[in-house]
Amino acid sequence: MKAAAPRIPEIHFDNPRLAKVGVEAMTLHELRQRASARLLSTPQRVDFHHLLLVQQGRSRHMVDFIEHPLQPGSVLLVRPGQVQQWHMGDELQGQLTLISAQALAPAMDAAIDKELLALDEWPSVSTLQQGLFTTAVADSDRLKADIARFEGTPVDAAIIRHEVLAMLLRLSRMLRGAASTPEMVQEGKIYRMFCRELEAGFRTRPSVLDLARRIGFSESTLSRACLAAVGRSAKEVIDQRVALEAKRLLVHSKASIAEIAHELGFTEPTNFVKFFKRTALATPVAFRAGHRAA
Repeated sequence: MKAAAPRIPEIHFDNPRLAKVGVEAMTLHELRQRASARLLSTPQRVDFHHLLLVQQGRSRHMVDFIEHPLQPGSVLLVRPGQVQQWHMGDELQGQLTLISAQALAPAMDAAIDKELLALDEWPSVSTLQQGLFTTAVADSDRLKADIARFEGTPVDAAIIRHEVLAMLLRLSRMLRGAASTPEMVQEGKIYRMFCRELEAGFRTRPSVLDLARRIGFSESTLSRACLAAVGRSAKEVIDQRVALEAKRLLVHSKASIAEIAHELGFTEPTNFVKFFKRTALATPVAFRAGHRAA
C-alpha cells in the first residue's frame, strides 16, 4: 500500500463571493484583522499568487528559505506552490492582491499574454522607482474598488480580470524589461515551457530527455535555454527543483526521511541522502535540525 504523501500546511483561495473571479484585494491592516498572528507567522504553502506593494514600514518575508527585506516601494510576488512565512508588525502597511490560477486562465488563452507576463521570471522581491511604484499602487486601488463593487455579473468579472492582467503586464514591463534579441525571446519561451512541464512532474524525477520529448525540443536546446535564463544546465534545474521540495518537506512537514524519499521518487532512502548531500551540501537530518532550530 502506498504511503500517504508528506504534508505541508496549505493555504487555498477561499472567498465564496469572489469565487467567479478568483481575485481578492486588501490592505495589510485588513489582513491582520482577518487572520490570526499565529497563522501569519506559520510557514505555509500557497496555491495562488500573492502580490504585495509595500507602502510603509520595514520587515522581511521568507520565501522558500530565503529572507527578503521589505521596505517602502518593494514589490513582493509569491507564486503558487511556494512556501512563505510572514514577519510583519503593525508598522508594515501596503496593498495585497491574491490571484488564483483560475483568475489568470482567461488571459492564458492568448499565448502572447502568457509570454509577456512570464511570472516565473519575476524576482521574488524588487524595489521600484517612486513614479513606477505610484502607478502600481493606483492600479491596485482601482482593482480594490471594483472588487468591492463586484455584484457577480459577467461584466463585473470581465472588468476585474482585465484590470488584473493590465496591472500584472505593467509590473512585468517594469520588473523584467524587454528582451533585446529574438533569440532571447525564444529562449525565454522554451525555459518557461520546460519549467511548467517540470513542475507538473518533478516528483517522478524526470530526465532532461524525458522533458525534451514532452515539449518537442532537443536536450541541448533545453540546456541552452536554462543557461540563458538562470545560468544552470537543464539537469541542474531539475535537481534543484527536486532538492527544493525535499527542503520544504524536511522543514515544514513531519514526514520521515524514508517517506520524503518515497514521495520524491527515490527507490532507496540512501539514494535520496546521497542526492540531498550533493545538491544541498548537508545531510537531510542536519538540514532539518538546523532550520527548525533557527
